[in-house]
Amino acid sequence: MYSLVAGYIIRMIYLLVATVIYCQLPKNVLQIKKTRRKYLPKKQKGNVDKLKRWRENLKTDSDTKEINNVWTSENPPHTNDDTIITEPDNAQTRSVEIPENSATSVDNTINEDILNIPKSEKSTNVQSIEYEIDCDRDPGRNFKNAYNLLCSGLGPYQPTDCNFPKVNGRKFRIEWYVKYPWLEYSPSQNSVYCFYCRALPSASCDQAFITNGFKSWKKMNEYSTNHSKSFGHKESLTKYASLKSAIKHGNVISKIDSNHKKVVKENREYIKCLLETLLYCAYQGIPIRGHRENEDSENMGSFLELMKLRAKDNNILDRYFLQKEKSFRYVTGTHTNEFISLMAAFVTKSIIKDIQLAGIYSILIDETRDLARHEKVSFIIRYVDGNLNPHEVFIGFYRTARTDGECLTNLIKVVLNSYNLRIEDLRGQCYDGAASMRGSYNGVQAKIRTENPLAFYVHCHAHILNLCLVDLAKQVSYVRNTFGTLKTLHSFIGASSNRYQIFEQIRTKMGDKIGPKTLKSLSDTRWSCRIDALDSVVSNFTVILKTLEDISEQDSINGSDASSLLFSISNFEFVFCIVFLNDVMRETNILSKYLQSPNINYANVNTMTLQTVAILSEHRSVTEFDKTWNKAMEITKKNNISSPKLPRKRTIPLKLGGGQVNSTDITSVQDMYKINIYYIVLDIVIKEIQDRFKENDLNILQAMKDVIISEKPENNSIKLVCETYNLDFNEVTIELAMFNRMFKTKYDEFNIDNKIAYLLCGDIQIGFTNYTKIIKIFLTIPTNTSSCERTFSCLKHLKSYLRTSMGQERLSGLALLQIQREVPIDFDKVIDEFVSNGVGGNRKLTLK
Repeated sequence: MYSLVAGYIIRMIYLLVATVIYCQLPKNVLQIKKTRRKYLPKKQKGNVDKLKRWRENLKTDSDTKEINNVWTSENPPHTNDDTIITEPDNAQTRSVEIPENSATSVDNTINEDILNIPKSEKSTNVQSIEYEIDCDRDPGRNFKNAYNLLCSGLGPYQPTDCNFPKVNGRKFRIEWYVKYPWLEYSPSQNSVYCFYCRALPSASCDQAFITNGFKSWKKMNEYSTNHSKSFGHKESLTKYASLKSAIKHGNVISKIDSNHKKVVKENREYIKCLLETLLYCAYQGIPIRGHRENEDSENMGSFLELMKLRAKDNNILDRYFLQKEKSFRYVTGTHTNEFISLMAAFVTKSIIKDIQLAGIYSILIDETRDLARHEKVSFIIRYVDGNLNPHEVFIGFYRTARTDGECLTNLIKVVLNSYNLRIEDLRGQCYDGAASMRGSYNGVQAKIRTENPLAFYVHCHAHILNLCLVDLAKQVSYVRNTFGTLKTLHSFIGASSNRYQIFEQIRTKMGDKIGPKTLKSLSDTRWSCRIDALDSVVSNFTVILKTLEDISEQDSINGSDASSLLFSISNFEFVFCIVFLNDVMRETNILSKYLQSPNINYANVNTMTLQTVAILSEHRSVTEFDKTWNKAMEITKKNNISSPKLPRKRTIPLKLGGGQVNSTDITSVQDMYKINIYYIVLDIVIKEIQDRFKENDLNILQAMKDVIISEKPENNSIKLVCETYNLDFNEVTIELAMFNRMFKTKYDEFNIDNKIAYLLCGDIQIGFTNYTKIIKIFLTIPTNTSSCERTFSCLKHLKSYLRTSMGQERLSGLALLQIQREVPIDFDKVIDEFVSNGVGGNRKLTLK
């Protein structure tokens, strides 16, 4: 009973105290509650009890913050604790309503007129700050949000129509707003603050005008004047002026950054122009440096002269190169060599990346000697991309002291290791027929295969065909004599300018414009030289006869040599041989050009070789012989050359027993040429091609060809391929049966080109992984080293007799850029690499 009475008494005391406190609250506090209720959103309006319950349900700080955000974004700010804003529709302007007669209307907000900043020039960062501003602008209750208010365009808080309480008979005066524009008043604390010092404080600012508030009205004028003149206040105003300028024009850091970016952009543009000019010189294979490169030189070299030419149309080059706006131009020999090395390294990285993506590769190696008498090794890598397209890419020239098997093998290993290419991924190696390369024990191919048995060696088919033709000239005396006469004829006419001038004059006078204009030389290493030499003599045979006749009659010194040559070619035997050999070499030349293609594979080589042999076999007939005979007779009649006759039969002296040396059944001239020259030459050529090309008929190549092309490949071929490359026999058999069944629905002819085209059609290779792998390996194995021979042509142009002192790195870089010109170069990455290679990662020109 007593506990209940005690509880009731305590509850009544609590209610009484709450009522007294509520009644003693200032008027302005009650007005704030009414104001906030009035401008709550529609969904939150209601009676006072509902509003109280809504606020009582807020238990966490995050909820209170959410309500403040809603209040800030959807309700207007109030001017003071006793003022109610009467225009809620315009509340989002965040300006305070001031009576028209108030002198402080200009300073109540920092609007666009005060900041002198158009709305369109405000940054998004400034506008985003507005959402963080508290609706309560009273500096006494929220003195930390002055900077946010300043950035959002608001100025000092200067209420005018509130009650200013007296303290010791003095109170705040509105006139101070005009006298001190930086002043702001806190109704809650009845004190004043400096808006700009609050927003942008400095170390020497008076804390009374920042955090504590100044309320000694008796000393207001004195302290305010002193504050206006203080260093801290002026520093805050300076910061405010800088802030206005930063908002409108950007701050100092952004200006420095923009200027830095501009300088870097121009510097990099200049370096790009240098790289483009160097790359052009490299592509064209022209010399870069000049003999004298000073300003007084009339010819500063191709590179600098081209830079001067480009500067006429290029403002950057004109400023940097000609006017020397920068103290450093990067055009010295050291820097050009560095640029060449960087561009070559970029090309090499791009090539190696593609090779590594392919997974497997083959190598092609050949060596030659340059004009400086240095042995150069051309290094080519062959790989197949994802679309089953073979590529043969040049890696560089490498100098070697010796060309024996061990030295070349070590060189190959060093090069492969330098590019992170595993020798285990090597699937083929193709070289010429030199003993140091093809030797079965100490050759390069043998040493490589000891480390990787899957790196099968292929003798270059183009070299094999050339050996066949060389052997032909050695075995048949008629052919040997004919080529010897051609070589002497070219040397005799071409060695003297006077004799060659006679040849040109006679050719022009006769009006013969068909065929080659000059005579061609012979060489055992140039594959197409024989057909060129024969064709030039056949086309200009009449001109050659007239030339030799004139020389023999007019030249007292070399007339005898001309008469001897004239006698050698003015007979039917020579004419028949050049006509016949021209037809034979024309057929073999087609095969030779085909064998030089980097896109062919073993199956194509096999097919083309068989077709060439078949065509040569068809020439071994009476009909084809008659055609050749008639051509030769036509030339002899045109040039008044005597008809062919049977040679005199040789007899044995009577003292030695008598009789004829050769008792043959040849009774006509045609039979003699047919048997002794025509048939013998064709038989030797056919036999040489068949025998020598068998060297590359490896069992694994034949097996892969059978598996890839045949409709029903033999089980032995499938088994050999699976055992060699570690494939599952059953899976390969199933894939072949399924693929060939699908292939027949679209193609009738079974060949490797159609098979690859069908495999790529519709991306069905995903379902035939083993079959695709076999094709990829088959295409990766090379068939010729013609790509190496082409690089030697580039080497001849680069290292001419005027450039024999060129260094190895420069030579290899220029050759790489010229040969692999289809690889695009990213100049920005090259410049970045150039910067990183500088001392401390910097250069004299700012490039990053």
